Amino acid sequence: MSPLNILADANIPRVEDAFGPFGTVRRMPGREMEPSDVAAADVLLVRSVTPVGPELLEDTDLRFVGSATIGTDHVDRAHLRSRGIPFAHAPGSNADSVADYVVAALLGLARRRGVSLEGQTVGIVGCGNIGGRLARRLPALGMEVLKHDPPQARAAEAAGKPHSFVSLNTVLDTADVVTLHVPLKESGPDPTHHLVDEAFLDRLGDGAWLLNTSRGAVVDGGALLEARRQGGVGAVGLDVWENEPSPDPALIEAVDLATPHIAGYAHDGKVRGTEMLYRALCEELGAEARWEGTAAIRPSSTDALRCRAPDPRLPVADWGFQLARQAYDPTVDDASLRDLVGLEPGAREAAFRRLRAQYRRRREMQQHTVPATAVPSAHERIVAEGLTMQIG
Repeated sequence: MSPLNILADANIPRVEDAFGPFGTVRRMPGREMEPSDVAAADVLLVRSVTPVGPELLEDTDLRFVGSATIGTDHVDRAHLRSRGIPFAHAPGSNADSVADYVVAALLGLARRRGVSLEGQTVGIVGCGNIGGRLARRLPALGMEVLKHDPPQARAAEAAGKPHSFVSLNTVLDTADVVTLHVPLKESGPDPTHHLVDEAFLDRLGDGAWLLNTSRGAVVDGGALLEARRQGGVGAVGLDVWENEPSPDPALIEAVDLATPHIAGYAHDGKVRGTEMLYRALCEELGAEARWEGTAAIRPSSTDALRCRAPDPRLPVADWGFQLARQAYDPTVDDASLRDLVGLEPGAREAAFRRLRAQYRRRREMQQHTVPATAVPSAHERIVAEGLTMQIG
């Protein structure tokens, strides 16, 4: 096989380790990729900041396009099919990272408000890789779960299988917390663009919380800002924003938790995405997959990410909060985004991009270990199931 020219987004980790054996790897910022950069490539590896369509690919003869992301709304897949260019992405690669973020955010908001999550009802809108994980994890925090996913509900009904999915109205009328995990769809069945609009927010229960880690345009930012000004939403956490990388500074100031689209940025998930694209290219080329990226970064027994068990006299929720923040504390990312509010638009946009490009190496909660002797039996479930940490 002739060596391949591989062009990769600079933020895809370990890309040389994975793809180097296939040829020459060139990295560059994904936002700066131009048709002239892609023209010489055989393989193009991107993230969500690179729109992949006719304009970028006009003079190319690509053999493979991969996106190290769970979403594909930045890729014109129909155009790739029309050109006969194989495509792969990384669904589920960062699902644990996003689930970690939501768990940490809920524990932090509850702590800040002096309330318990136990007995609260959470509506999960979108129950794919991320939502499905949360449906398994949040009961360990004492929460009741409502699942809303129209495509999965229809598939179950068509197959004659029972399911537990509920309508969106049931979620809005019942849930104390709503967390969004849907793809961005402008049209077709189940569109999600501005799913959270004025009507959605009006129906949402008084004092209910809203979290969005899906796509910014799933939420109508103007409607949410007005709802916050009117006191209609109890708490809001946003990791994604309309008009990224230029989020509305007024909305940043109006929400309780504001982070720069990094919920899925744990290092493990990024490497998992690289490995998924590597395996897809191996399959396309008929090559044996030899590289195991996630295995290479797994903590060994000698360098395990160890957490200190909090004071066992603390209430369960406070105990869980103190433990979770050792693995991931979203208020650090909140502070970094709020620092941008006073900047001029151009500087704010550039700074937002830097926060993502230069993000620290965060590890998933499941890579962390808590000493077994320090975990009270009453807290074992919140550690093992809610936080997914190792006990040992």
